Amino acid sequence: MKSYVKLASGLIVSGAGLAALERMTATGLNQAHLQLPGGSDLLVSAMIAVPLVLIGAGVLVYLGGAILGLK
Repeated sequence: MKSYVKLASGLIVSGAGLAALERMTATGLNQAHLQLPGGSDLLVSAMIAVPLVLIGAGVLVYLGGAILGLK
């Protein structure tokens, strides 16, 4: 397997895992009727943005490697 495919797969799987973790956390907080403390907007934004950034980076690495024909 080419190295860029391994890297892209790792980034995408990591992003998907973090997205699943964020969803489980949100569902757990919702079911327990809990709220995050005030001022944790940055934490919430990071929990949502980081998985999407990792998945996007994985897609870019895969496409870039495929276009450039990296080994």
